[in-house]
Amino acid sequence: MTEPATITLGGRDFPVAPLTLGQMKQAGPAFTRIGIDTPEGMGAQTTIIYLALHAADPKITPADVDAIVGVTFPELKAAVEKVAKLMGVEMKEIVPGEAQPVEPATSAASTGQTSTAA
Repeated sequence: MTEPATITLGGRDFPVAPLTLGQMKQAGPAFTRIGIDTPEGMGAQTTIIYLALHAADPKITPADVDAIVGVTFPELKAAVEKVAKLMGVEMKEIVPGEAQPVEPATSAASTGQTSTAA
């Protein structure tokens, strides 16, 4: 038997479990809103964590998750990544820096072609 997955929040370990299909319908959109710079982004992270904790222990409530004391941003990031891995989601590292150039679209306007209509 494999060890149950855990996440660490506030220096404490909490069991997490794979999500049900219904929970995945909630978690999927939350992954598109993840961030620490807005209340919505933070809410998305706590939603994802709540769903995984609740899957492991149905007595866990959203208020229980919000009440966890001493959570650090590195712990939060690691916890969300672990839940993503349970769901089969690949988290890609966002590299800060200058925006990369984009290939121009091929169209009449971008190729310098002009209309012959008079």
